[in-house]
Amino acid sequence: MDFDTIRPVISGLVGATIAGYLAVRFAKQLPHAAHRAKQKKLAKDQKIVIRVANIGAGIGLVSGLMLYYSGFLDSRDWRGFGLTMGLMALLPMLVIIIGNLRGGLHQVYDGFTAYSLAQKTPSNILFPLMGLMVCGGIWAAIEFVR
Repeated sequence: MDFDTIRPVISGLVGATIAGYLAVRFAKQLPHAAHRAKQKKLAKDQKIVIRVANIGAGIGLVSGLMLYYSGFLDSRDWRGFGLTMGLMALLPMLVIIIGNLRGGLHQVYDGFTAYSLAQKTPSNILFPLMGLMVCGGIWAAIEFVR
């Protein structure tokens, strides 16, 4: 058996090990049952905004995939991936901000908290990751225009 044939298996095992470690490490940061009533109220108040934000992420994914399926970009062009990731992060953030803008800054914060709870991801991981995705999307858009 050649190393090139087992390399994907080794890579998958290493990736699964890292993912398992991170899941155990960050599980402590997920919301606890003590705040369950607050979480349910927040989820109820932000239900429509979260749904529209998830639709926005889906629109970002579909529009990015259409760049490849339409033949506009070559399958090896990284800019389409960057634009897709950027849109998948930017559109939900815009929906949360616009959907909660009338309630002030505190309601916008509650919207982001509700989105984090809906995604079952600690906010100190989700939003920096989304910020990096938006930066990647901006970089891809700049390279696309050049």
